[in-house]
Amino acid sequence: MAHFFSTHKKLCIIAGVILAVLLLALYLYAAFLPGVWHRDAFLYLQKDGSFTGSDLYAEYKMSIDAKENGAEIDFSVNDITKNYKIDYNLNDMSAQISENDTLVFEGKAVSMGDSYILMDNNNEPLNMATVIVGGVTPKTEELFPNYTRIFNLAVDNKYDVRGNLMMLFLILLFAAVLFVDIKFPNFFWILEHRMDVDGGEPSDWYRFGQGVSRVILTVGIVICVVLTFTMR
Repeated sequence: MAHFFSTHKKLCIIAGVILAVLLLALYLYAAFLPGVWHRDAFLYLQKDGSFTGSDLYAEYKMSIDAKENGAEIDFSVNDITKNYKIDYNLNDMSAQISENDTLVFEGKAVSMGDSYILMDNNNEPLNMATVIVGGVTPKTEELFPNYTRIFNLAVDNKYDVRGNLMMLFLILLFAAVLFVDIKFPNFFWILEHRMDVDGGEPSDWYRFGQGVSRVILTVGIVICVVLTFTMR
């Protein structure tokens, strides 16, 4: 491999650059896929406007039919489907939710930043979140979104993206440091010791540490790629 690289150095560099660009394009495409989060499952937006996704416990499907001052949502957990009808008037904050044609909530929707919380007629907040204990397999009923989440899905027409974009910043930072270190091997040595020495060259020990740091940066990039899709 060393002999091949030394005799075809330019070709290897070009191939490496092309591969890196293709992998970056694939990474960005996957990271920016639209959809919505449901618990730890990402439900991808499909061409027909529906959403599908899965986690360790179930396969999820959802469709949202937006209407004037309302929406109709079908949400499936495995082979069980529930139909939700949501009616609201954001002028007086009134809201109603029916599940399978049974009225399950009537009250007000109060804006809290980019989302809404539901308050019943006694001004008590409705379920804000569903808590599932780790290590315990949840019941099917617990895998459905609560009514607060259903309401927010009905009124919010903005989608999430699949990836954690903070990881993209770290990947670019690690890649930039790695590129500079490879392209200009003495850059960081000069930066660190320019005020301490007059001339001189990095020692073999420095070169060894430099090789280790390159491996660490490469591993860091791979870890950040994985965390992009596993960390919210």
